[in-house]
Formats: sequence, structure tokens, C-alpha cells
Amino acid sequence: MKLHRINAIILHHIYFWYKSMPRWLDIFYWPVVTILVWGFISNFVAQGQPDGGEQVALFLLGGVILWMLFQRAQQDLAISYLQDIWSRSIVNLYVSPLTNAEFIIASMVIGVLKVIITLVVMGALAAVLYGFNIFTLGFSLLPFIALLLIFAWALGIFVTGIVFRYGTDAQVLAFGISFILQPVAAVFYPLSILPPWVQIIALTLPLTHIFEGMRAVMATGVIPINSLLWALGLNIVYMILGSWYFVAMFNHTKKMGLLAKLE
Repeated sequence: MKLHRINAIILHHIYFWYKSMPRWLDIFYWPVVTILVWGFISNFVAQGQPDGGEQVALFLLGGVILWMLFQRAQQDLAISYLQDIWSRSIVNLYVSPLTNAEFIIASMVIGVLKVIITLVVMGALAAVLYGFNIFTLGFSLLPFIALLLIFAWALGIFVTGIVFRYGTDAQVLAFGISFILQPVAAVFYPLSILPPWVQIIALTLPLTHIFEGMRAVMATGVIPINSLLWALGLNIVYMILGSWYFVAMFNHTKKMGLLAKLE
């Protein structure tokens, strides 16, 4: 693994980003629209429930900000491969000494930059427009964001493996797989709301433990270590499985000579 190759891929992503107005709009448009819509919904909920409504509204806003960070990191990693497939430059990357690990690390760095921008934009709007300052959680927020990013990257790596195996017919998963998980991940509501059999599925997802933990921090100010440990353990499992699947599918595609035919 060479640092100069990682830096080169970071610049490669920045040039894609810098020269594309749609990508600039994507960085700001969806966070702004999302926080506006959910902010109004949160205000409506708070007005309709005098007792405890404010806390529910804060849970919704906190949930939507963290969810947007997760979604951004997952999609960006998968799309980092897709944009080279779309531009027919994926073969050019792999005739060089570049490794998948170097490409993925560079994509993660770019993803972190975009996550920071998203957090700042959504956090500032939530504070100014709705009086919800997520930054008051301070360092309590960092473990949850870190765990969100790890699972997002594991999922992004897995989806990229699917794209290598089945081509761009599977690219919809890069944008939609997070929405498949959202209903059962207890993002905007407590785990106890879900039917018992759905709760069993939910507990196998790091997202559930992260969002349950986030709500506990907002309600009590205490970090639930148990939630963090469960999320960390599950993240390790999913990262191993996602990486194994990615490597297997990439090697299969390369062995069959299909890398240049991805479309």
C-alpha cells in the first residue's frame, strides 16, 4: 500500500467533484431539503404533543441528521466505483499498480470530507431554524458517527461487489439499499415500536444499536456502552463479510475478463 497512490485517487475524486455542478448541488441540496422537511415535521409533532413532544421532535431531528450521514457515506463509496465504470475508466485504474485497498481508503477519505460538510450544513440549519443544536452533544456524538461510517463503508463495499458481479443493472442498490434497512433499523422511533419478530431482525443491524444509543444520550446525557459494543461487534462482522464478498466478486470479474465489459 502506497500513500502516493492513495493521494492520487483522492485527487482523482476531487477532479470529478470539482468539475461537476450536479455533484456540488448534491452535496448541499439533499441535506438542506431533508432538514427543512423534517424540521417542519418535528415542529408539528412538538405542537401536537404538549407533554414530551419536544423531546420526540429532537429525536426526529437527531435521527435524520445521523441517517443522512450514514446514507451519504454508503452511497459515496459505492458511487466512487460507479463513476469510473460510467466513464469507462475503470480498466485504466487497474492496469496501474493500484490496489482495491488503496482505492477504497481514498474513497473513505473523500467520504469523510462530504460527511463533515453534511453535518455542518444540517447541524447549522437545525440550530438556526429549529433551535436544535446537535453539536451540544459534543464528544458523545463522535462514537456514534464513527460506527455509522464503518457500517456505511461495509455496506458500500458489499454493494460494489454486487456491481462487479452483475454489472450496472445492480447500480440501483448503491442508491437504494439504505432505504431497505431504514424501516427495521429504528432510525426515527424506538425499537419497542416494532413487532417482536421485526425486533429480532433489527437487533442484527448496527444501525439499531447506534440510533437507540443516540436517543439514550439525548435523553439522559449518558453514553450507553452496551449499545456501542454491540454496534462495534456487528460492524466487524459486516465489514469482514462485505470485504470477503467484494474481493471474491472482483476476482471473479477479473478472471472472466469482464472488467472492461462492465456497463
